Order: sequence, then structure tokens, then C-alpha cells
Amino acid sequence: MTTPSGAPDDHSPWRDVSGPPPSAEETGYTGPPPQTPPAPGWRPPVLRPSPPPRQLPGQNLGALDAAESRARQLSYGVGICALVVMTVALCTVCGRFLF
Repeated sequence: MTTPSGAPDDHSPWRDVSGPPPSAEETGYTGPPPQTPPAPGWRPPVLRPSPPPRQLPGQNLGALDAAESRARQLSYGVGICALVVMTVALCTVCGRFLF
């Protein structure tokens, strides 16, 4: 197999599985360290439980609806003004080319 540059890939040492596996002296890896069991009465530390969450304040749904209505009216007003300005600009540009 070759690489995109055309040079052969040199992975043959990694693909050679015909021989016996190397020993620990050859690789330098002696395995994981030994584990010691914990003391017989050991338990993880117990933390003080957190208090329950506080009650959130109530919402004034009428005031929220009124604020949303005013925001919607303002958005529509700004959009209509932008549409009028764009229409006038388009008519001005097209009128200069036609007349």
C-alpha cells in the first residue's frame, strides 16, 4: 500500500505478528502496579446534604402578556417602516433607469 504522495508506507514492523510476543525486559513494561485493598472500616467521606431549592416568586401573567403585545406591535412598526423605506429606495433606483 502507498501513501497519497506515492511513497510506500513503512508499517511492516507493526504488522509482523508471525514471531513470539516480546518479553517484559524487551519492552520495558512490567504491567500495572499492584493494588492494595482499603482498610476494613474505610468508607468514603460523607458530605452534608444541600438544602432544598427555594420557592421561586410568582409570575404576573397579565403583565407578561401586555409586555409581549407591546413588543410585537413595536416589531411590526419597525418592520413596516423598513419596508416603506426599501420600497421608496427601490422605486427611486428603478425610476432613474426607466426615465
